[in-house]
Amino acid sequence: MNTQNSTTTNANRYEPTDKALIFDQILESTLAGYWDWNIPENTEYMSPTFKAMFGYLPEEMENVPESWQKIIHPDDLPSVYEIFEKHIESKGKIPYDNEVRYFHKNGSIVWVYCRGQVIEWDEEGNPTRMIGTHVDITKHKEAENVKQHNKELELKNRELEQFAYVISHDLQEPLNTIQSYIGLLNTKEQMLGDQDTQIFMRFINLAAKNMSLMVKSLLDYTRIGKNQNIEQVDTNQILLNCKAQLNAEISKSNAELVFKDLPIVKGMKFELHQLFYHLISNALKFSSSERTPVVTVTYSETEFDWIFNIKDNGIGIDKNNLRKIFVIFKRLHNKKDYPGAGIGLSHCLKITTLHHGDIWVNSELGKGSIFSFRISKNLNYE
Repeated sequence: MNTQNSTTTNANRYEPTDKALIFDQILESTLAGYWDWNIPENTEYMSPTFKAMFGYLPEEMENVPESWQKIIHPDDLPSVYEIFEKHIESKGKIPYDNEVRYFHKNGSIVWVYCRGQVIEWDEEGNPTRMIGTHVDITKHKEAENVKQHNKELELKNRELEQFAYVISHDLQEPLNTIQSYIGLLNTKEQMLGDQDTQIFMRFINLAAKNMSLMVKSLLDYTRIGKNQNIEQVDTNQILLNCKAQLNAEISKSNAELVFKDLPIVKGMKFELHQLFYHLISNALKFSSSERTPVVTVTYSETEFDWIFNIKDNGIGIDKNNLRKIFVIFKRLHNKKDYPGAGIGLSHCLKITTLHHGDIWVNSELGKGSIFSFRISKNLNYE
């Protein structure tokens, strides 16, 4: 297919046959580019759609093979020659089709599926005419690349979660041992009456307990979405379960949890329970001492998603911290005033992502917050 030394006489005056023009018009309507190569004369008619595929007007590209050879990706040109030679040697039995890259006039890459066929041969068996089509498959290739990237990312995430699970699981044993021996030492020191040593032991014990809580929370985080069992979930029942689970906190602060006629959604039941639980628990934890806590759960919907809002009248969040709070182990307050591992909202982010959604918050410091999350109506895992 090396045509660089062939004649290019009258190249721009090359015109296809009447039948080719009819075929050309049909292809133009489908946005496929058509080409017709007169091999002995080395002239090649390229349809307007062929040229437009790469950003050129009809008059901007000569009707010669060199025109497309100049804009094809140099790494792909050798395979084009190779496939052409095989097509010729097999007398057309081996198909001439390939996926190649071209450079658009603006510098971007255009992926093309090219298919051709030699339709005329001379008496000596040499090809004299070849026709074919070019179809732009750029979007398809980009989608393939995104899909492959997502697969690789999913694999890496699984590896990281497995690593976190192993590390956090293995840390539990030495932590339990440390706490056990601290307890024994503390009992002995109480008998000896060394107050300084007792204080040190209390600090060490508290640090070990905090670390144990973090490890347990990390383990829980890695387990989210392990069993991707999709089912119909009544969010009213989830709220009732959360209310029962948080009964002590609700009773202590005389808090009010308000919800009514919530929808039945498609999702992972355990994870959705955790999602609502963490958000309601946080609303109760970060309540204001100046007023009785009221937590209101409402929803709205679009064609594709459910959107839930958990509104509270608590202490609120500074606007500079609205995204930071979803970072794992990120705390905005000290553990003494607001105990916990600082991972609950990270759980919420992971759960909404598993449900093909997201989570965000609107808040005003001192006046309360509205946590909102979106989950897909069409959740499906193969």
